[in-house]
Amino acid sequence: MTEHEFVRAMLALAAADALDPTEQRRVDQHARECDLCRKDLETWAAYAQSLRKLPQPAAPAGMVQRTQARILQERTAAENRRTSELMLGALAIFGWGSGWAFWTVARAIIGGSLLTWLLASTVLVWMTAGTAAVMLGRSGQMRRSL
Repeated sequence: MTEHEFVRAMLALAAADALDPTEQRRVDQHARECDLCRKDLETWAAYAQSLRKLPQPAAPAGMVQRTQARILQERTAAENRRTSELMLGALAIFGWGSGWAFWTVARAIIGGSLLTWLLASTVLVWMTAGTAAVMLGRSGQMRRSL
């Protein structure tokens, strides 16, 4: 990036007095030497001065407190979603692991009949889903009571 390109990118900030002193001197020095940048700096300065003359809107009473409360509420909701996602992930892993363990035991005991395996795994899946529903329901009740 050339000096000219750097200064052109900083003109609006320089006009608004938003640069540190070193950058401001750099922009001013370049603007003294470059007619195009000097004209643009004057235009930006006029905009900045006009904006300073506009009335500043006042924030409604209690807005900061409401915003803080909303942020805390959103943070709590995000934490609750994260907890639920982790619980569902753990339950999915548990379901897979218990299904695999059941299949191993059933195959060793029964001999691996396909019909028996399908019936037993269906029962196990329904039990796992019921356990997940109960656990999620309890965690939701605990969160609501807090």
